Amino acid sequence: MDIREIMGGILTLSMFLMLGNMIKRDHFDGDVLMNVPATAYVEPDAMSIIKHNVDRDAQIIEEPIKLCKVTSVVLVMNYDLVTRFVISAGRVLSKGFVTFSLTDGPEYHISQVANAVLVAKHLGATLVLPDIIGSKGEKRGFEEIYDAERFISSMSGVVQVERRKYSNAFKKVVSVKIPYNANQEYIITNVKHLFKVALTVRVITDFPPLAMREGKVDKNMNPSSCWAIFKALRLKPELQDLMNSIVKRLKNHGQDHTLTAIDYKGEMMGTGICGTNAVKGMKHCYNPVDIAQFLQRVGYPRDSPIYVTQSKPGYSLRSLKDLYPNLLTKEDVMEEAEKVKFLNSGLEQEMIDFYICSVSDVFIPAKSGLFYTNVVGNRIFNGKREVYVPAQTTSSLAEDHVSSYISQRNHPVYTCFCQ
Repeated sequence: MDIREIMGGILTLSMFLMLGNMIKRDHFDGDVLMNVPATAYVEPDAMSIIKHNVDRDAQIIEEPIKLCKVTSVVLVMNYDLVTRFVISAGRVLSKGFVTFSLTDGPEYHISQVANAVLVAKHLGATLVLPDIIGSKGEKRGFEEIYDAERFISSMSGVVQVERRKYSNAFKKVVSVKIPYNANQEYIITNVKHLFKVALTVRVITDFPPLAMREGKVDKNMNPSSCWAIFKALRLKPELQDLMNSIVKRLKNHGQDHTLTAIDYKGEMMGTGICGTNAVKGMKHCYNPVDIAQFLQRVGYPRDSPIYVTQSKPGYSLRSLKDLYPNLLTKEDVMEEAEKVKFLNSGLEQEMIDFYICSVSDVFIPAKSGLFYTNVVGNRIFNGKREVYVPAQTTSSLAEDHVSSYISQRNHPVYTCFCQ
């Protein structure tokens, strides 16, 4: 037997063992808004921690961060010979199609794309670029918000992606509800037999109420999903330029150019009263008074620029704006022409909020949920670990308020990295 054939077999088996170990890593604690114990390192001035971390992350981004890209692998057994073939999905004959739609805001889009990619991957199907359905039922093309060319080219070798519009090819379509973060076993057991008959399945991602309220996610992320949402899914250039411009304007409102983003919308809090869980001793959300007290406690500079996702300041934010006059909203920093073009649609407003919270120097969530979870996922991937929760602890050290996603490395995005 040729020595190269033997080595090929050994390398193939080794690859699968390493992939299995990577996917089995343990992650995730359910309650995302939790009190975080202090770490061993203690900094006397709380704001110096924030400034130190921001400066550090501008130069050091958790090296090495290498996203795993997994291609289709076929093993051909021939008695005593194991030969490996790595096949680009773009050259594999598709068995059918997977269609889906993007609904609600960008935090939902991320999970919907991840689920659809997994279904297409495990069924050996071609993924069809989705349309986007707004909260009022209005339809948008994928390319109106996202960079379609980048998505298609970036997914080469993972799943085949086509722009194909609805036509005679999709006459027989079976709609299937797939749980948020579905795994391979679920897809093979519950979807494969339907796919064999119809050859086209429409994936509807099901978000359980508990996952929406607490931002709970599976302990692991599939490498193909990671590649889709962190490498392939990007805003279209025009929208990306707008985001970059808004961030630059926000930073220019402060002398130190350290931008803090707070995800707070009065309407998402209902009455605005954030009660405490009597059993866990934790709040399920934080109002402007809580946030203002937290910022004061850690010594946050009064003139620092603070972006809040609420569209207009309003009465509910008065307690925060009185202490931090550089409190800004979209309305404050966007030009009139931009407002007319981008603020007439709820989707663009949500995209702006999601992006700014993902790239700001500091992020403070007022409420747990899918927005918080997926923003933190983006921040971890980009090396931005400054996420502070105004928890019940009275500590004036910023490190005592670091999100457990960061301090305990329990966000599933950590499984995306090839170490």
